[in-house]
Amino acid sequence: MLNEAVETYKIPLETLEKLTGIGRSDLEAYASGDSDLDHLEAGHRSSALGLIAFLGMGINTPAILPEDRLRVIMNGLTEQFGLTPETLALHSGVEPSDAERFLAGRRVAAEKRFKLSVGVLFLYFLIYRRNDL
Repeated sequence: MLNEAVETYKIPLETLEKLTGIGRSDLEAYASGDSDLDHLEAGHRSSALGLIAFLGMGINTPAILPEDRLRVIMNGLTEQFGLTPETLALHSGVEPSDAERFLAGRRVAAEKRFKLSVGVLFLYFLIYRRNDL
């Protein structure tokens, strides 16, 4: 999957180093089959290889609908940070009822889904960017 991530989906090794915390030489050894990365701590290895596998499959897989991906992010922001559907809606420029309907799996107009996507992903970025400050 590492080779697919790099070759098919054009994710540079430098990016994978930053995302996984695994050095370039280890990534290259893993890609060539010379290492299975057993020398890494098991949790770190498992997490990194899971991310690499996902990136190697391509995020645009038809097995996971874009709406489901957005719902996962919205639910995560709600569960982890206490952001309500109303808060997500207000930051997205839609009515709270639109966010609630979307989270319930009911139909929401494409323009409102787009607005929710942009607003929610920007909030997600801002929240997780705090680690870089």
